[in-house]
Amino acid sequence: MNNYLNTFENITQSVEQLLKDEHNSLEIKQSATSLRNSVKSCIEELKQSATKLQELILVCSNDLYHAENIWQSKPMIASAAKLDIWEQLGEISGCSIKIQQLGIQCKEEAIKQAKQSWDKQIEYLINKWFIDAKGQQKKAIGWNDKKGFSNEIKLEVDNLCEKITVIIKQGLILVYQKSQNINLEFHCYINMLIKPKKMMLKKQINLRNIELRNKFINPIEHLPKYHLGLRNSVSPYLKALVELRLGDINREDVVKFQNNVSVKIENFIAAIFNDRIKLAIEAMTKAIAFYNDFLEQQQRYQQETPQQREAEKVWIYQQRQELAQMLGGIEVILNAG
Repeated sequence: MNNYLNTFENITQSVEQLLKDEHNSLEIKQSATSLRNSVKSCIEELKQSATKLQELILVCSNDLYHAENIWQSKPMIASAAKLDIWEQLGEISGCSIKIQQLGIQCKEEAIKQAKQSWDKQIEYLINKWFIDAKGQQKKAIGWNDKKGFSNEIKLEVDNLCEKITVIIKQGLILVYQKSQNINLEFHCYINMLIKPKKMMLKKQINLRNIELRNKFINPIEHLPKYHLGLRNSVSPYLKALVELRLGDINREDVVKFQNNVSVKIENFIAAIFNDRIKLAIEAMTKAIAFYNDFLEQQQRYQQETPQQREAEKVWIYQQRQELAQMLGGIEVILNAG
């Protein structure tokens, strides 16, 4: 490309000399002027191509910097304490199992507490509205009592949702604390990696930690995908019992409503706990995957000989020199008048 530039510049200089000579004919001067303009267009095209080539060579340079960063990171990764990494892997694996076990226990306990609370609420309403002054059970309540019962059972459903929110939070916080107790020394090993990979992993870990905290601390605000929530799940049964019914409300209908809501309670709590347990286990699994990849990388680097490392260094230096020489030539073209 520089040879082309030299040729075009020589032609331009020749044209200038010809135009200065008064002995040359008008026709040859006109032809020379036309040639000068054409050569100028060629030089501009050459500069545009040089600009594009400069951008592409800078990409090549970045690839070389990437290779050099990897080369520089190898000694740190190779010398990392393997025993400490294996201890971390063992700790994470054990913690993963404990989180799963604790999660199941907390889930079952939360379901038990919520259903017992709900049963007590319904038992209270039945005793209040379906037992007459003589202490006898009533099969149904009519128009006079229907409105009062309806208002109370709606209130009890609201209370139920609030109680279950508290119960879920209390159970999940134990699981979350367990997942945070493990000492994940990620950054110690991540800092040994090349900058782009290091930044990417740190960003992923930070986002994962934020997601874990939000979903464990605010479980009702971050429901599992496609889940409507307890209040919405119970709403159709409540409407069928107290709003859409034209006649009396039978005691059997209340018991049926109680059972339907109990099923929704269990499904709701189980969905949230299963989702959070899965999220915590996934975080542990990714941590294990990171350490396994690190150990595999370390093993490869430890098998490299000093001669291999020196050969890589020489190769990187040679390619950098070649690119630098090309960039120097391109700068000459771009700075040409």
